[in-house]
Amino acid sequence: MGKTYVTMIRHGETEWNIAMRLQGMGNSDLTEKGILQARQAAQILRHRHFDQLISSDLQRAVDTAMILNEYHQMELRTEVSLRERNFGIMEGLTREEIQLKYPDTYQGYMNRMDSYQIPEGESLIDFFARVTKGVTKISEECRGKKILIVTHGGVLDCMMRMIFDIPLTAPRKFSIYNASVNEFSYHRGEWNLSTWGNIEFQRGASQSIGEPNG
Repeated sequence: MGKTYVTMIRHGETEWNIAMRLQGMGNSDLTEKGILQARQAAQILRHRHFDQLISSDLQRAVDTAMILNEYHQMELRTEVSLRERNFGIMEGLTREEIQLKYPDTYQGYMNRMDSYQIPEGESLIDFFARVTKGVTKISEECRGKKILIVTHGGVLDCMMRMIFDIPLTAPRKFSIYNASVNEFSYHRGEWNLSTWGNIEFQRGASQSIGEPNG
């Protein structure tokens, strides 16, 4: 069988993205800009053929996927493995609020302690394992096909670290944009990256300042 081609889109901008609140398994609505970003991504992908559309089951990803699907009308499949990291007690809070309320948790998070278990949440190691196993399983099941996946910033971070063998403890030195187009291929157990962070099509929908938070 041939390669599996995977196009990954991060969900559009949300209210909590603007407020710099950790979303994780929680959710906030897409902003007007986020909807515009998704529509522009849909436009750029409208003539591309995809065999399957798969999304994280979190609402902001599903809402983005539904906009992308307007030109394709595929059956939408959702996968728990594509969810953002579970930030536990930090979800819905800003960095400042986390530092004030949970200083130990803040240190574990900010220092990227890979084995640190966020109370009621996931460690980086567990999150990375969930994502990489889940995406690889999907690609094996869809071998030789072209898949469109809608997911989250943390999931894309895991993809980059997996492909280039970047330690989970290393600071992020690459950008992850809302509604960006990221293209991968999978063949015989090997992943390759062909396009990262394409947002050239986003006219009038500039990105919010700040790091991805879900």
